[in-house]
This record gives sequence, C-alpha cells and structure tokens, in this order.
Amino acid sequence: MTGPVDGAAPDGSQPPVLLVVGGDPRDVAMTAAALEHRFAPDYRVLTADSAGGARAELGRLSRAGRQVALVAADLHLPDGDGVVLLQEAADLHRGAARLLLFDVDEHHTRIPFGELPALQRASALGRIDAWMVKGWVNPEEWLYPRVQEALSTWSRAHRPSHVVYRIVGDEWDPRCHDVRDGLTVNGVPFLFHPQDSDAGRRLVQDHALDVERLPAVIRHDGTVLYRPSMVELAVSHGIRIQPSTSVYDLVVLGAGPAGLAAAVYGASEGLRTLLLEERAIGGQAGTSSMIRNYLGFPGGIGGGELAHRAWQQATLLGAEFVFTHQVTALSADGDRHVLGFRDGGSVAARAVVLATGVRYRRLGIPDLDRLTGAGVFYGAAGVMAPAVAGEEVYVVGGANSAGQAALHLAQYAARVTLLVRGDSLDAGMSHYLVRQVEATPNVRVRLRTQVVGGRGGSRLEGLTLQDRGTGRTEEVGAAAVFVLIGAEPRTGWLAPAVRLDEHGFVLTGRDVPSCDWPLVRDPYPFETSRPGVFAAGDVRYGSVKRVAGAVGEGSVTVGSVHRHLADLAADPEQAGDPAAV
Repeated sequence: MTGPVDGAAPDGSQPPVLLVVGGDPRDVAMTAAALEHRFAPDYRVLTADSAGGARAELGRLSRAGRQVALVAADLHLPDGDGVVLLQEAADLHRGAARLLLFDVDEHHTRIPFGELPALQRASALGRIDAWMVKGWVNPEEWLYPRVQEALSTWSRAHRPSHVVYRIVGDEWDPRCHDVRDGLTVNGVPFLFHPQDSDAGRRLVQDHALDVERLPAVIRHDGTVLYRPSMVELAVSHGIRIQPSTSVYDLVVLGAGPAGLAAAVYGASEGLRTLLLEERAIGGQAGTSSMIRNYLGFPGGIGGGELAHRAWQQATLLGAEFVFTHQVTALSADGDRHVLGFRDGGSVAARAVVLATGVRYRRLGIPDLDRLTGAGVFYGAAGVMAPAVAGEEVYVVGGANSAGQAALHLAQYAARVTLLVRGDSLDAGMSHYLVRQVEATPNVRVRLRTQVVGGRGGSRLEGLTLQDRGTGRTEEVGAAAVFVLIGAEPRTGWLAPAVRLDEHGFVLTGRDVPSCDWPLVRDPYPFETSRPGVFAAGDVRYGSVKRVAGAVGEGSVTVGSVHRHLADLAADPEQAGDPAAV
C-alpha cells in the first residue's frame, strides 16, 4: 500500500480515494505516480498488489467512512480476476468508477485476441465503466482523459456542487415528486430535505416556512416558492417561456432526440429555428440512466447527459428554446403554419417538425392511479431511485427502458422484480441489456406476469400480480412500482390537420394516402399529409423506437424541410396551398 488512509485535503476533509490494483509493481507504481501528479490533493491515490489486498483496503475504507471514486484494476491479478474485483468494489462503494487495465499485444497495436472476449463480456454486462491499455508513454493522451471523464461523472453524483434550489417536503408526496422530477430531468441542481429531517426542520425555522403549504422550494437568494408549477419554476430559473418573434423558418415540437437533432441541423444550416418543449429536455430518452449502444460512447452515456449536450450544441448554433407551452392546435395562414398554445398564444413557421414522442400507457387500475407519485411512477426511476434503498421494488415492462430502469434501481433497492407480460425478454429488449439483467444478482425476472391491483394508504404498500397462463393471483409487498409499458402518442389535437393511423401515430412520406395529399408532387421523406409539416422520431408511424433512430430521423428531416422551403421560394402557391392544385 502507498499513502496514509487518513491523508487530508487542504480544507481538512478526507479526499476521495483512487485505488490502483495490479500484480506488476512497475505498472502499478507508474500509474499511481501519474494519477498522484494530476489529481492530488483533490484525490488520494492508494495501491494494492493483489485482489485480496484490494478487498482488505476497500473494506477498511468503507469502515472508515471514506469515499472511493475510482478503482483501476488489472484484468489478470495474482489471486483473482480484475473484473470480479471491480464489481465487488462497486458493490461496497456504490458509484465508484471501474477502470479495467490490460496488456496490448506484442506489437502494442491491438487488444490481444485472447483478451477480447473478457473485455467484451465485462462491457456488455455493465461490469466496467471504461478500459485502458497498460504500457502507455504519454498519460496526457491515454490515462488522464479516461480517468477525468470517470471522475467528472462520479463528482456530479457524490460531491456537493452549486445548488440553485433547496426543497423541503414529504418524499412520497406526489406534488413534491413532480417538482423534484421536473428539476432533475432538466438538469437543474437542487438538494431535497425531508421535512422531518434535521436539515428540513432547520430550513423550516430559518425561512419561516408554512408547513401546511409544502413542498417549499427555496431559491439560492432566499426566495420561497410553495407548490410551484413548472411555469413558476421556469420563470424563477430565468428560462424563456415566450418566443422572441412571431414567425420562424422552422418550429420543432419536442426536445427529445429527434427534436434536438432537428434543431441542431436546422440552426446549423441557417434556418431561424425555434424548439417548443412542454416539460423537459430529452424526452423519454433523457430519463435513461445509461445508454450503452449509442454510437461513439463505448462506455455508454446517460440519456440526460446526451440530451443536455445536444441542447448546448443547438443553442450555440443559434436555435431558440421555449419551455412550458402545450401546443393544442395547428392551422394555416397562407404559406405559414400556425401553432396555437393552450394559454391562447401562438407562433407561426414556414415549416414544422413534429417530434413530440410518446408517453407510457397507464395501468388503468384505480387503486394504483390514486397513488401516482406516491409509490407508483410512470417512466424511468430518475429522482426516486435513492428513496427505495433497501426496499422491494417492481418494474413493469419488457423493452429497453424497463431494463435500464431495473438496472439503475438495482444499485439501490434490495431487490428489483421485472414484470413482463410476454414469454421472454428477447422479444422487446436489446441483447446487451438482456445479458446485463440476467447477470445482476438482485434483479429477478417474472415472465407472463401482469399487475392487476394494488394497495396502500398515503403511499404504495403492495401489488396484486396475476400469472397470465394460469390466472392465479398473488399479493406481494412493494415500496414502489415503475411502469414502462407500451407507449402511445398524444396526437389527438393534430386531427384532422394531419393524417394519423388508427393508434394516433403520424403518417409520413409514402404512408400518406394519395387521397389525403393535396399537391402534384409526392410527399418528401418524413412529410405529413400537410405540406411543410414533417414528423420524426417515436411519434411517426413506422419509426424505429431507438435513440439513434430518432436522432437520424430528426437530422434527415431537415433536408426535406430545405426542399419544401425551396419550393416555397420558387412557387408559393404550388408548394403549400392545397387550393392551388
């Protein structure tokens, strides 16, 4: 071992630990020295020469209450497997980044063929966060970028940062959940304090909070908002809630992957672009704890982080974002499309991209509907995952979103049970996720099972499950259930302005019936039955329900937008006026 466990940071606190484990003393010493040079005194670097030594050190650190931010372990250790050790480290120190180290081949050009299956399996099962070859010459090029990325992720979750809001309320109050969830999915930093905690009682006293009106949201400047709506929070946070002008080249509805991609490409190609979003950046994808099959991110990326990167990119390219408006009408004004808001306002555009995505279906069980936000949640785990630490929780659904939610919850809950109506996970879930679910010890899968009832007073206490084969029912205790079943579009407001299929998905391109198409030319790709109005992502009939597919559709749709705008410039009547045909 190197470095005293009780080494203190400059402010007197105990710095988090970076642990390097390997059987080659030279490799370990070189890696530890490089990490010490770059990351001390913010982190304390320790080493171990075996799996047994590392386990002893990790146990000692846990008993001392020390945080472990990263464990870097050699794939082959004198007394064990580095992958197994990394998993054990993560179980003991929740959230610690796991970096697997291995040798390159004799020419130092590629991963040895014999090592590749172990690396692929570890990555596919989510047992490592990153990997890196040993024997690097320049740590600036190889070591530091991997470690810094891992530490940045760890710090966001485990270290205090600038806090905009402090929330006081009941953890299981649906109104409190709604506020916290809204801030979480939009990436706004906050701290939550239960009203019966020491910090909660202190805030109640210091700010003279009215406990009959909780939840209370305390701004960094001391301003208090009671039971605020999303509009009130947006105004408090300085978010734009009104368009800056009345007419745009392109208006995009929805800030999910498809809408964000359309905004990026529209703005980058010189179109005056507005994106309207009712609630949160990222849509359903933004709530995914980890997307491991998105191109360019071998270690995976959180849905929220991916969405916020896209939002920053679109903003820097000139796209305008407006939040909290629900669009309820689509009408025409000459060659412009007018989008009407619920509050009576409107905005016009020469082209529109519908990227409103889909929403998870409700169970439709009255006893559970009344507990929505109080143990019954629709969508990914999000802000509630830490609240179910040590509890029995259930996830309903068999697609990727359900698998990701189950894996995320498994980091906190005593046990997670995945309830699937079908006969197997393979029918709706990506292979890599199926393997991760099956390899996670505290995740149980129950096939051919559905929820038919529930119970609880002020919060969920139990569920009634039914075997779809035998019809037999069973009562189980449950602290929470997360429902991610078949999704459906909310497009009723679009009819009859654009043609929908029988399930409400928007028909585009070749799927638009000829009797509904008003122009001589054929619809462009992703164009709806209304010329100049396009659809991309999950809301579109026939779309591939994957993040990468939605991003691709949003990007490509802008090409069709340009063709429509060129038609308008050449002959406005033939391009967009059905009466001209």
